[in-house]
Amino acid sequence: MLSGIPYLIRIERPSITVAFLILILFSVPTTGEMQTGKVLVAVYAAGGSLETDYGLITEDIAQMVAGSANTSPQTLELLVAYGGSKKSGWQGMTIANRSGLAHDLNDKEIGNKSDAIAWYPDVSMGNASTLGTFLSTIRSGYRYDRVFLILIGHGEAYTGMLFDQNHKEDPLTIAELVDGLETGGFNVEVIGLDTCLMSTLEVASHLSGYSQYMIASEESEPAEGWRYDSFISDLAKNPDTPISDIGRSLLDTYLSNKAPGKTLSVLDLEEAGVVTAALDRTSKLLFPLLDTPEGYLSLSQAFQKTQQFGLTAEGVLDPATMDLIGFAREVSSMDPGFAGPSGDLIDATKKMVLISGHDDRVPGANGLAILSPVQLNSGFYQYYHDEAFITPSWDRLLARYLSITDQVSLTSVQQKSNET
Repeated sequence: MLSGIPYLIRIERPSITVAFLILILFSVPTTGEMQTGKVLVAVYAAGGSLETDYGLITEDIAQMVAGSANTSPQTLELLVAYGGSKKSGWQGMTIANRSGLAHDLNDKEIGNKSDAIAWYPDVSMGNASTLGTFLSTIRSGYRYDRVFLILIGHGEAYTGMLFDQNHKEDPLTIAELVDGLETGGFNVEVIGLDTCLMSTLEVASHLSGYSQYMIASEESEPAEGWRYDSFISDLAKNPDTPISDIGRSLLDTYLSNKAPGKTLSVLDLEEAGVVTAALDRTSKLLFPLLDTPEGYLSLSQAFQKTQQFGLTAEGVLDPATMDLIGFAREVSSMDPGFAGPSGDLIDATKKMVLISGHDDRVPGANGLAILSPVQLNSGFYQYYHDEAFITPSWDRLLARYLSITDQVSLTSVQQKSNET
């Protein structure tokens, strides 16, 4: 719970249109007292269409509550911030703990404000300050040995995630995610991204100063996302379960979903800097290729041969990212002189990827992805430049490659026009 100071919460009443501010004074803990324990699972969920159309975030929360049944808050506590859906009760951000969520689920629905610790009716889940408020709540009222922060909702790699339906699909960008973590003012053991396409070096490099580990998927996720009942149950039974065991258990249950195109990885974020440096060295070596048409073609083929990620709901591949180890292997095969730096990149990435798994639909998945330029143009890259930036040499390589690609595409269109 929050510290025992009076806390503001807004309550909707059907007979009036303006919400009243009321003071709710929580008896536990008292002023200055922190709730303490072994494991805190903090969840930040933007329901979006997953909740509005299918109730899938409610199902996730129900699994968490079931998995922690008969567990004391001193062993494992759930603290969930939810919103971002047009569904009744999902406007703004609501924060509730395990006991409140369990009571709320008596009617099989989530959204009863009387079971909440706090409600912020007008905020967007896609705003850094909203995430910061949630994390500040944790900092001021909870002191746990281990903190797992899990973000749930739609994701689109480096372009953003957790789109809020109530605020014109406002996304939480990577920069906003970092700002929210900065506002929170503390590091967590694990950041879990139960969203599509988020196991990328772009994301990992931004989060490396805020968490020791990251769990995410290279590919789009099935709509159901992760299984939380056994994950939470295992933690409740053994709060000291190492991240390796947690990751393998989560991976096994995730891969049991029959939907094709599943990947999941556990990343050691402390290794992100080493991978970034290796990518920079490799990119410097590749840049001179773009001085000739033959070199451009060789690099283009390396990009295209690499495992691509971006399966749509219809199962069609719309490349957004590509496997980093796969790309490094393609580079290594281009020229013997590339083998050293690309080999270093492979070794560094393997060290960063602690656990990974995939199904047969994505055989070239090795745990960590990076932006794919296969279907991009320079305008798109410049628009998302800050989110996609990793290292200067990789940025320079991409910008030059895409500039040439734009010219090649324009020339091709002009030639076809002349032929007709």
